[in-house]
Amino acid sequence: MTSTRHRRAALAALLLAGCPRSPAVSGPVPAAMTPSQGTAVAPLPVVIDGQNFDAQVKTDFQKGTSVLDVTFQARLLPSGGGAAVPLQGVTLTEKRALQATVPAGIPRGSYDLEVTDPAGRVGVLSQAFRVVTSAESVASFKVDLVEPASAGIPFLVSLTAVDAQGLTVDGFADTVQVSDQTGTITPASAGPFALGRLLVRPTITALTAADRVTVADSLGHTGISDLFPVQAGPAVGIAFASAPVTAAAGACSPAVSLELRDAYGNAATAAAAVDVQLQSSPPGSLVFYASAACASAVTSATISTGASGTNMYFKGAAAGQVEIRAVPAGLTSAIQGETVAP
Repeated sequence: MTSTRHRRAALAALLLAGCPRSPAVSGPVPAAMTPSQGTAVAPLPVVIDGQNFDAQVKTDFQKGTSVLDVTFQARLLPSGGGAAVPLQGVTLTEKRALQATVPAGIPRGSYDLEVTDPAGRVGVLSQAFRVVTSAESVASFKVDLVEPASAGIPFLVSLTAVDAQGLTVDGFADTVQVSDQTGTITPASAGPFALGRLLVRPTITALTAADRVTVADSLGHTGISDLFPVQAGPAVGIAFASAPVTAAAGACSPAVSLELRDAYGNAATAAAAVDVQLQSSPPGSLVFYASAACASAVTSATISTGASGTNMYFKGAAAGQVEIRAVPAGLTSAIQGETVAP
């Protein structure tokens, strides 16, 4: 009888050695639940990964018996409070993970995961699972501009999948096609969505007073933004907005127009006053003026804040072909040939 008890005690010790425990952490530590969301329309099998998912060896030395207890429990706890939802069929696998099933019909929302091991020790994983609205509930999309649109500059757009009542369909995780009325928007697709929402930064290169962004999913559900203008981007250089002119020697020339341009050649407005140095080639061949009267000579022109350009005038003492170079502070310069007639 004594030898039998010794053998059973030895067996219990072996079983215990086969189920190592971390000395640093007491109890189960759930780390992930896969999948981490579902619609609760039907029961959903899940896998719970973590640490210290240990069986317990229970030994009765009086009776000389040992039992390996692998009974785990798992519950979903509503993050906002409410009744806990027990998971069904919780079992420990050979890979020391837990398999379980989320029951159907549980309320929409976010849930924490609570795992209880055979020794009664508890571990909790916050925000482990979310019950979402089925992607099949999508009726349309909300398309809202968060930032104004400028040509060639990415701007922020908010996309939301909604149902027939206008509520967010947080189960939508697909991509959508993106287009606009100018046909220049990029990228042409966006996604995937997260919980039915997506922030994107498209770029439109064409100027227009009234544009719309349209999105569509693979099933033909669409969304259209309100009308919005696409304005010029920030100035990157200057250009001559008027054609080359001819002026008689010693006479005041017609107006020569200078204009700020964005990266796509569109007329751009000055965010702050821009000083434009005026140079002639051959050097000194021209004298520049700010008005058509050619009364007071200047060496620069100024484009005022909020303006896109300005005019300047010149006089040439000797007949011939000359060049004007406009050099704006911090921006790309421009050169144009003019004619001084005899």
